[in-house]
Amino acid sequence: MFLCAPAAAEAPGGAALRARTILDALPAEARVELRRMYLRYADAVSRRLEQGWRGGVLTEAVIEDVAEPFQPARLLEEAAAKRRKEIAALEESLSKNGPGRPDYAKTRRRIEDKKAELKATLAKSSRDKGICRDWSDAVWSELNALGPSHWTVEDRRREARPFHTAAVLCSLDDDRRRSVCLVFDPWDEGKADAFAFEAWDARDPGGRIPADYFLHGLPEKAP
Repeated sequence: MFLCAPAAAEAPGGAALRARTILDALPAEARVELRRMYLRYADAVSRRLEQGWRGGVLTEAVIEDVAEPFQPARLLEEAAAKRRKEIAALEESLSKNGPGRPDYAKTRRRIEDKKAELKATLAKSSRDKGICRDWSDAVWSELNALGPSHWTVEDRRREARPFHTAAVLCSLDDDRRRSVCLVFDPWDEGKADAFAFEAWDARDPGGRIPADYFLHGLPEKAP
């Protein structure tokens, strides 16, 4: 079973301060990129909340099934959008050529099949949105869409039980080695929270990095 676990309430502590010391020493380009990613992250969280997602959602939907693997909300949304586009294209093609076309009956069957697939996808998507795997997948997708060059972004599972997942960002030096890793994890309260990876991974206190650091403690552009 895969569970989403809330983070313990905490104030910025040693882990956060150590991470900030390393962040402050990063090249300006990497710090500018980090600020840009955080702003994208915060905007994504806000948009999802407006769409009805919530923080702290727990559900048995995260239990993996070999026959029907769990799909995060974003993938269900994309699947539904793809089915709608396919249906629209098939119906347009059918309307242009009419019943006299040789494959009319076959195309009608394809349309009905696609509609059945859409109905099934929408049924899956009707669950509450905001379990940890919804958030981690959505944040991972948003950050990777920016194409960061100084950071890697992974959708990673915490090692400490109960299991939990979030988007993990790691800075890269000139030799492509990681120097510091952060976690963008909005699940607990539906806020754009950030943590030092080591503390988050072990569920230790003191890893939360205040949003003010990303909004005002990082440069907007490199000198």
